[in-house]
Amino acid sequence: MKTLRKGRLRVRFDRQASVIGMMEWFAGQDIPVLPIHGVANGCCTCGDAECASPGKHPISSMVPHGVKDATTDVKAIRRWHRKCPDMNYAVATEGLAVIDCDSKEALRAFRSGYHPPPTFTVKTSRGFHFYYRGEMPARNAARSKLDVKSGPGCYVVGPCSMHASGAIYALWEDEPMADLPQNVATITERRDDPPEAGGGGPIPVGLRNSTMTQFAGYMHAKGVSQPAVLETLKTLNRTMSEKPLPDREVRQIARSVSRYPVKALPQIIPFSEIPEERLDFLWYPYICLGTLGLLDGDPGDGKSQLCVWLCARLSRGDKLPNGDRFEPANCFLFNFEDLPGAVIRKRLEANGADLSRVFIQSRQFQLTAEMVEWMDGEIAEKKPRLVILDPIQAFMSGVDGNSNIDVREFMSRLGEIAMNRKCAIICVRHFGKGAQDKAMKKGLGSTDFVGISRNQFGLARRSDGPRGFIVFHMKTNFEGGLSMLFKMGDADGRIGEQPEISFEKFTDITADDFFAGEVVPRGPDQDEREVAKEYLLEALAGGPKAAAVLKSQGEARAISASTLDRARKELGITTAKQGKIWNWSLPPE
Repeated sequence: MKTLRKGRLRVRFDRQASVIGMMEWFAGQDIPVLPIHGVANGCCTCGDAECASPGKHPISSMVPHGVKDATTDVKAIRRWHRKCPDMNYAVATEGLAVIDCDSKEALRAFRSGYHPPPTFTVKTSRGFHFYYRGEMPARNAARSKLDVKSGPGCYVVGPCSMHASGAIYALWEDEPMADLPQNVATITERRDDPPEAGGGGPIPVGLRNSTMTQFAGYMHAKGVSQPAVLETLKTLNRTMSEKPLPDREVRQIARSVSRYPVKALPQIIPFSEIPEERLDFLWYPYICLGTLGLLDGDPGDGKSQLCVWLCARLSRGDKLPNGDRFEPANCFLFNFEDLPGAVIRKRLEANGADLSRVFIQSRQFQLTAEMVEWMDGEIAEKKPRLVILDPIQAFMSGVDGNSNIDVREFMSRLGEIAMNRKCAIICVRHFGKGAQDKAMKKGLGSTDFVGISRNQFGLARRSDGPRGFIVFHMKTNFEGGLSMLFKMGDADGRIGEQPEISFEKFTDITADDFFAGEVVPRGPDQDEREVAKEYLLEALAGGPKAAAVLKSQGEARAISASTLDRARKELGITTAKQGKIWNWSLPPE
């Protein structure tokens, strides 16, 4: 959009539209692209505040195999962009050579020393990317402040992406991509490292590096030692290359490939060789250690209260209803919806928790591949018996919650952590609005949430009079348990009190029977607005918050953006813009 103000032409740059447009353009040139994390407020969207490569590494939930999953499929590209519209993207360099000059001096040396022809050129934060058709050996620091990205396994950040500094990778020269000049193709050859004698083989110059990397990877996967891999590559390089690589580069290929751990191939074995295992229950028959569970329910009915009650009992080593006694245990209570000090701590205190044994996150994070590894390490160190993720949708940035494939991959990683660390992980989820033939299908998102969970619980407000909730054991891979009635004690919210939760009794009411009544269309009715109001009052109690954050967290609680806006207007919540961000705050008293 262009506007004229005070004699100046101002242009608003729609980066999201430009990113998807450039990705589709590359795909039309038969050049694969892949999604990489973006940059928000100078930080990588992967969620790691100390990310070593902000805005430059693949979004593993979309491309689990990295650059190998790069594609020219426009439908896949658009699907990626819909899931993560603020992402950056990368251009895979298979069939390409990209010269990355990272300083003015490197640019002058490249132009004066090689006289490159005009070609497709991108302005980076500190230099330029020159794109050429053809391949050459890839090498970082091939010259001072000059890198070469080329061939399979490499990529460069694409034009219209955002650098961590805030600069945009800009299309500088919209020329057709020139063929790789022969003199430029020699830029990675070291003058102080002459090539091996020999040559004349069938492996062309542009494919030497990638071919030997593939051979090295195959041998490494078969358990061949690094010295043996190196000697084989030397022979292959000397006898099969059209022009042998320098010996130093061959050693680097062998060393790099050997760094990756070797995954053992599966074996087919009879059950007579399978050792017998014993199930270790944290709370028989409801929660089994080493498994992944699911807790579903409507917003505001008591899911988070039940989670706090569980953590409090476990932290003290209190016997659970019909359960066995155990030693006091650590718990992770990851909660993105409630205020840690004003709400969650008060709930824990009301239920008598040992606060030194219940842990919460210091800031919100997304369970990207990197953060899954971080969480696994924290669980290994602090050894919690129970880990709660409340609500699970808030942790799933870039994951399509309605896709069976995406959900199964995401939940499988959590299941592996639970199994390896001998803890129980419970994911909290909200009910959807549509009618279902079975209670276990009421939760938001893909049915694979249920399919991959070993236990599934449903929670609803009690309909028999007392204030509290009923918990159903809706699905289990072991043995089903009776439903349970819980009471909520009195508390004065005006002075910050939170209710004590107490177990009352078991009941044989089933979830299907309980929810079998006629479904009343909810829509944006008064009840739903009341839930939205409660959420806003609680979320804004500590001060202003970004509207985008409130809507994202509201969506995770099954509160639509339109319902949230209606609740905002009824509460008289004020809005104010700070920089580019709209904030909401409670009205002055």
